Amino acid sequence: MARILVGFAIVYFVLAILLGLHMALIADYRLGVVYAHFIAFGWLSLGLVAALYLIYPELTGGFYAWAHFWLHLIGLPILLIGLMMTELDAFATGHVLAIVGALALLLGALALGANCWVHLPRHPRDSHAHPR
Repeated sequence: MARILVGFAIVYFVLAILLGLHMALIADYRLGVVYAHFIAFGWLSLGLVAALYLIYPELTGGFYAWAHFWLHLIGLPILLIGLMMTELDAFATGHVLAIVGALALLLGALALGANCWVHLPRHPRDSHAHPR
């Protein structure tokens, strides 16, 4: 699962760079908030979760991991499209989409939190990820 998340993180990173380049070339920065969300929720969040899964492989493969995965990967494009629409004069529809996408991301984050709560060791000495 970590490899898949890294792949998606890189896709979002490249898309963010392309969007930033596009905004610079046409000197129109209205989509700056969309760009920031590409970086924060695409590149950084997915990359950090992938790193977490590499450090703690016991987090991968269960219900919570897959719930986070799908909610994040479905919610993020919905959020981004909604934000884009709000910035490009389709505010009402975009606002609804942004809320739906943000709610999916929130549910995904809660699934990630539950996954960590259930599967991570309570004390560092209980961890099998870093044998001494």
